[in-house]
Amino acid sequence: MENLTIDHGTNSILCVFDNYIKEDEFKQFAKNILNKVQTSGKTKLLYDTRGLKVMPQSIQDWINEVWFPEANKIGVSHMAFIVPDNIFGKVSMEQTNSQKDKIGNISIQYFNSQATAQKWIKDL
Repeated sequence: MENLTIDHGTNSILCVFDNYIKEDEFKQFAKNILNKVQTSGKTKLLYDTRGLKVMPQSIQDWINEVWFPEANKIGVSHMAFIVPDNIFGKVSMEQTNSQKDKIGNISIQYFNSQATAQKWIKDL
């Protein structure tokens, strides 16, 4: 189950991915994240991807071709990822974000613990 909330402690949007997610559900969740950015004015995203199992190539392509350009356009500035222990989830996430540098000015960092991710995003 995915969860999307405002994390007042870090002044960011907390996006939690849990387990495998179908492509249409993922895209809707990703669009909801962008809507939350626009309605809240928060430009920092804190992703808890520890439950992520795998992300199909089609979703990775959609993120790079559609989601990142829109995120850049609406002002997303920073993204902190708490990486999954699962090697397939970790590789999927890193591959997905590998092309963001070609799209905009979003700073992305990866963390092995929630505390360090929260500290980084809070201290910005």
